[in-house]
Amino acid sequence: MALLSVLSESILPERLDAFEEGVRTLAKRAVEKKEGWIWNAHQTAFGELGTFYFVSQAESWSELAGRGTTEAMVQRVLGEKDGTRLLADVRGCLREAQQTISLDRPDLSYPPDVAGQVSPFHVVTLARVRAGGQETFEEFLRKIAEAIPKVDDPGRTLVLQTLVGDLREYRIVRPLGDLRELDAQAAPQDLLLKAFGPAEGGLLFRTGLESIEHIERRILVHREDLSNPRQ
Repeated sequence: MALLSVLSESILPERLDAFEEGVRTLAKRAVEKKEGWIWNAHQTAFGELGTFYFVSQAESWSELAGRGTTEAMVQRVLGEKDGTRLLADVRGCLREAQQTISLDRPDLSYPPDVAGQVSPFHVVTLARVRAGGQETFEEFLRKIAEAIPKVDDPGRTLVLQTLVGDLREYRIVRPLGDLRELDAQAAPQDLLLKAFGPAEGGLLFRTGLESIEHIERRILVHREDLSNPRQ
């Protein structure tokens, strides 16, 4: 059971440089000290700008709990005095922040052939389903994952279901090596129509869409300089 912790931080425009410098200092020291808390940072390139996402994975709740708090990790890496100062500086840069924990759903995904690699870009679709619509929406995702190899589409999907946060929220993540790869990837509606025909494919798309209360999409770029990646 893979759990993903995502810390989302929206930054005040006038404090963007200070925020990046602070996190860059933390990331550099974490790499040097071989800090066990591994995270990858991503920044919105298309969508709501000025938002950063710090993503870390754990195989269990016990592993997640064993890391301690973010504050404790910062002080562990930088020392109590410098860590406390950095935390205060970073908090002064924030417009808002949110911490969620999601469950990896491989049964709804069609993942990349090579697992564990961090792609330069990710297309992230955030969907909130209607009350009572989760079963229909999951079948919609399951059929998209089934359609990808059926029509030999180059796209890949990773589906995450929120466990802490909005419980009706799903993230559908498409890793990309280059934005130009999107030219060759079919949209969900086209995938379903090609794979299952106009009647069944059209019905799957309509019922899937009707199960969604809110949906939005953004493109993220990986920020290795703000990350403590697995070595």
